[in-house]
Amino acid sequence: MKNIIKIVVVVVLLITTSSFTNKIKYDFIGTYGVPDNDPAQIKLTLLDDHTFIYQDFSNPQKKIDVKGNWELKGKLVVLKDHNSQYSFHNKWKFLKDGQVAKSRKGMTYYSLCRL
Repeated sequence: MKNIIKIVVVVVLLITTSSFTNKIKYDFIGTYGVPDNDPAQIKLTLLDDHTFIYQDFSNPQKKIDVKGNWELKGKLVVLKDHNSQYSFHNKWKFLKDGQVAKSRKGMTYYSLCRL
């Protein structure tokens, strides 16, 4: 009887501990941007290896084309370790199951759709 109780307790513990494993799924991995006919040519690409590529040609005198690393902070993806001399949208929130990327910098709001 003691062996049966021990087996049941072990099985319950195994099931309980395996149900709490942290499985991170990044629904937002991919490329987001504006339509091809938009002269701003804003595009954000997030890769599985925690790197990103970002371009923003909305200001012809200050074209932004950077690469770097990203990290997840809460519900925001933060772009960091980049080589840009210009300030840009580096905090992104993803909505609609990873289909829309939104960012706000000052009074400028960006919404990019998955391409």
